[in-house]
Amino acid sequence: MNSRLGIIGFGQMGGAIGSGLVANGALDVGRIMAWDLYAAALQHATDVGIGTAGSVDALRSGSDIVLLSVKPQDAPTVLEQAGAGLAGKAVVSIVAGWNAETLSAHLPEDARILRVMPNTPARVAAGAFGLSESTTVTDAERSEIEEWFSAIGLVEWVPERLMDAVTGLSGGIPAYAAIIVDALADGGVQQGLKRPVARRLVLQSLLGSAKLMLETEQHPGDLKDAVCSPAGTTIEGVRAMERAGVRSGLSEAVIAASRRASEL
Repeated sequence: MNSRLGIIGFGQMGGAIGSGLVANGALDVGRIMAWDLYAAALQHATDVGIGTAGSVDALRSGSDIVLLSVKPQDAPTVLEQAGAGLAGKAVVSIVAGWNAETLSAHLPEDARILRVMPNTPARVAAGAFGLSESTTVTDAERSEIEEWFSAIGLVEWVPERLMDAVTGLSGGIPAYAAIIVDALADGGVQQGLKRPVARRLVLQSLLGSAKLMLETEQHPGDLKDAVCSPAGTTIEGVRAMERAGVRSGLSEAVIAASRRASEL
């Protein structure tokens, strides 16, 4: 289709998607434009070679598909400014907690909607995207949007009722993973490793483990069992993690974040 993409909100997530799409050749800079309420965010778009619009009106008139990437508290103001200009447009929303019904209430009747929950590794083409099956975009738009996101990460279509779960899971994992990396590196430092060495070992090991499970479809439990030799070092470490409640703590983080998404 060669659609033009307009990004409303070029903050952490909108910036990650826009930068990732351009850097990985999914969209050339002539087909993407950004607008934001804040000058610093627009400067970031300029820094990565993406053109900026002087107003939300200019952005919507120069776009075929609009990515709505603003904080939930800013969304009503932005959509009021956009007004009827979004009529007949495909609107891809990554506004946390805003379901299809809420979006429809703030958009013109003939705007087509696709709700997406991304995460920030999209910036380095390693994102994870949950796309709502309850979409009103055309088949051609759906295919093009899926192609864009697939260029910068993994795409999973899920029922609309589970989008808050995606928010709590993959949406929050960059933060959860950062805490895990920092904690594991601390353990290495306590045992005498220099911090940069410990951090690199943790990051590469996590990256390799994720790659192994993705490519072989190996169950996490099988990978764990393969590493845990009888009376060995790793099973002792796993035992310590279980005593500390790590497994339960991680599950509770996802549950809490998902509940918060439904409250927004």
